[in-house]
Amino acid sequence: MRGVRILIGLLVVGSVVAVQPGAATGSPTATTVADSGPPETADEYLSAFQSMEGVPAFDRYTQFETIRSLAVSKLQVTEFDDATEREMESTLRLLRSFRDAYQAAQNGSTSGSLEAANRTLSSAESLNEQGLTYAPLADIAISRFYEDRGDEFLQAAANASRTPEQIEQLELASVAFRRAGASKKFSQVSLRYQSVRSEYQRNVETMNASASTASSFLASCSSCSDVQGALASNGLQTFEYYLQTGSKITRLRDAESLASKHGLSDRASSVASLREDVSTARSTLALASVGVLLVYGLVLAVVAMLVGHRLVTWSEAVQASQVGEIVMIEEVNDA
Repeated sequence: MRGVRILIGLLVVGSVVAVQPGAATGSPTATTVADSGPPETADEYLSAFQSMEGVPAFDRYTQFETIRSLAVSKLQVTEFDDATEREMESTLRLLRSFRDAYQAAQNGSTSGSLEAANRTLSSAESLNEQGLTYAPLADIAISRFYEDRGDEFLQAAANASRTPEQIEQLELASVAFRRAGASKKFSQVSLRYQSVRSEYQRNVETMNASASTASSFLASCSSCSDVQGALASNGLQTFEYYLQTGSKITRLRDAESLASKHGLSDRASSVASLREDVSTARSTLALASVGVLLVYGLVLAVVAMLVGHRLVTWSEAVQASQVGEIVMIEEVNDA
């Protein structure tokens, strides 16, 4: 049915354009009707349509130029009644919004381009509701415009240096392909968008967890930047803190790598700074741990010396008592 309507629309193009302009309802004014609102008379509409001749958007998407030419021809041969006025109003709104969509796209305004394209799509639906034979031409052109925009967004995603920007462009491409009716491209881009976004979210959670645990560690490790302070504040726990720093540094290094992978330079810099703080604490705790070992080694040596001295004294006393017993036994035997 859509193909039939397009064929009918093309036939209408040939028949209407062939009509001579002698039956015009009036001569067009020299000035262009402002875009602030719809014209009120046939002459104003005619002037508005004629002023849009040569618009770059219509040169690129020729279906809109065909629609513009049809509107000009129809105004010259048709009575300007309520139905015609409604048709001309919808058609002019269609052309203006598409012109704005194309210009915004050329200027790099993504949001402005899509907003104007959405208005164009709404106007095209209005033409379809009125049963106008050239309405399918607008459908073809706006679908092509959306698909072109989707291809541009897809290329922008490929060129993006930061994953958040890539995700944004993939989402825009997905929306554009859906509105273009390009189901295959829409399916492929949607799957890619979901995959990239899911991986990014997982990696962000990993980075957040690594940074959080490292920050908590530094907050709980009293005076970790000073050897004497670490010894005085942490005591035996100093060695435990030292062992923890190894895993913290490894996780932070992985987080820094993930941040660089996703183009998050600021995040990579902050993680690197945090890793340096933990590395500094590790060096301090290493020296403090050696101090702990020396102190407790000295204590153990003193204890061992005291115990050894007691053992020696006890051994000598035992030997002395045994000597006394031997002397007494010898005296008894002599008697």
